Amino acid sequence: MANVRFENITIKYGNHTVLSNFSLEVESGQIMCLVGPSGCGKTTLVRALLGLVKPETGTITVGDRCLFDAAKRVNVPAEKRNIGIVFQDYAVWPHMTVIENVSYPLKKQRRPKSEIRQRAMHVLEQVHMVDYINHLPGQLSGGQQQRVAIGRALVTNSDVVVLDEPITNLDAKLREEMLIEIRMIQQRLGATILYVTHDQHSALQLCDKMAIMRQDGSLSQYGTDEDIILRPADRFTFEFIGVSNFIPITRQGNELYLDCGELIPYPGLPADSEGKEMGVRLNDVVFDHDSPVKAKVISRVFLGSENSYFLKLGERDIRVQQSMLDARTLGTVEEGETIGLRFLNPHFYSKKEANPA
Repeated sequence: MANVRFENITIKYGNHTVLSNFSLEVESGQIMCLVGPSGCGKTTLVRALLGLVKPETGTITVGDRCLFDAAKRVNVPAEKRNIGIVFQDYAVWPHMTVIENVSYPLKKQRRPKSEIRQRAMHVLEQVHMVDYINHLPGQLSGGQQQRVAIGRALVTNSDVVVLDEPITNLDAKLREEMLIEIRMIQQRLGATILYVTHDQHSALQLCDKMAIMRQDGSLSQYGTDEDIILRPADRFTFEFIGVSNFIPITRQGNELYLDCGELIPYPGLPADSEGKEMGVRLNDVVFDHDSPVKAKVISRVFLGSENSYFLKLGERDIRVQQSMLDARTLGTVEEGETIGLRFLNPHFYSKKEANPA
């Protein structure tokens, strides 16, 4: 196990600055998910770690080993960095068997045959592929091919493994299974994993920590999934993770109102919320018959584990997610009904903080 540290990393492509003085530390033995919109620099940062991109400034260290230092002109070649990588498209050799694919990195290192066999079999046990060692990739499912790719990344005893969108090409059921597999493999081997994704659901399900990157390549927030969801650092993090409702707040006389095309009083609005927008996550909007805020149910969709509602609050569209536990205890609301709403855990943000489309 080893931690990974990026310090003051700057990377440019021509006149375009992708990352500027970017710093981040991934703790040893954890799964850290790097999440952000397309083009924010996630892959560029990972390519710098792998030695495929050379930063203009900064340092990159894994444990006590310096892989890159711009000031000291240290730049360890990619093939000597001992970092495993699993790509989105698996990249397993179609003409090689499972054990040949996993053994390939060790053969490139000219390891003894006995050692290659022993280490390859050990890794295949960890990824539950021993029964398929003589199969070709074309005889395997997508999930099995991905396990082979993970095994190949781990066979060199890498302290750090990078997973770059590793489950995007799998169907929904396999994605869920692979997330569990990745977690179990990581727990068995103790490797530090950087998981790069735009899939927020996968990141929340898998990670120990999340790093949320803004469009300009800066770091919005780094923390546990609980920190990210319950204590977002700014509007970008709040708006980027999950779907939320935003309702403007306005003042008339001495009272604050929800501005939904018509002014709707809502008790308890903070005095400094005037001119801001109230952000509320879908599962933090609850039905309350006693609430003075009334909305009309436009549609209800049953999704198995929850009900998804679209409502009309004044002239504004509101979305609500109701868990089946709440549905059983509080009851469902049917299309066409008018129901009171209560907002839990609201966050208030300036409109100028809104994320660009």
